Amino acid sequence: WKFYYAADGSGATTFYPATGNRNRETGALTSVGASGFAWSSSPNASSSVLAGYLGFDATVVYPLYYNSRAHGFPVRCVQE
Repeated sequence: WKFYYAADGSGATTFYPATGNRNRETGALTSVGASGFAWSSSPNASSSVLAGYLGFDATVVYPLYYNSRAHGFPVRCVQE
């Protein structure tokens, strides 16, 4: 998925592949090709087990959502 840096959908873009994730309990890969995730650079201020991430699929984008740090999400995007 390509995301624009500008709110009006113009200018430079960044690319995030729909990598899916590695489940924290089973270790299984899930949602590969359907959803994408990428960790933010800092943990959640109110919980040491949560961290912020970007999440998206074909219908929704979560620009800053929180989940257990034990999930296997990628750390950074692929920039064009």
